[in-house]
Amino acid sequence: MDMPIYGRTSSDDLIRGAESMVSQTINRHFDANPGLAEIEVVVLGNRNGDVIPVLTTAVSRTQWQENSQVSAWTKYYSAYALIRRHDRQPTQVATVASRRSAYASSQVIAVQFERQFDLGQLTGRTIQAYTDLVD
Repeated sequence: MDMPIYGRTSSDDLIRGAESMVSQTINRHFDANPGLAEIEVVVLGNRNGDVIPVLTTAVSRTQWQENSQVSAWTKYYSAYALIRRHDRQPTQVATVASRRSAYASSQVIAVQFERQFDLGQLTGRTIQAYTDLVD
């Protein structure tokens, strides 16, 4: 399911909106189709043509009846920063003389991903796969 993102949106607001959409979708499908045993809903954030995975919820009817909290059955993705990459000022990368912290290294990787994405060398899906490996 596609979730349009307009303007600056915090990650918390994005997640709350996505969870609300998922809850309504699951209820609607289980109510409309009594034979439906399970459902999987994927929410993709879309901002000006940039598409990122936000979350995936997979739940059976029995599980949903026992606990209808979307978060209990959901995998959340950490690609939110990609959708906001044009919100911030240009990033300057500084070189550290000796050791880098894990945070600094991840920032450098994020900048490289953004550049490759902007140049059309990587897709959002590819970046997500790499991000999952780095996290």
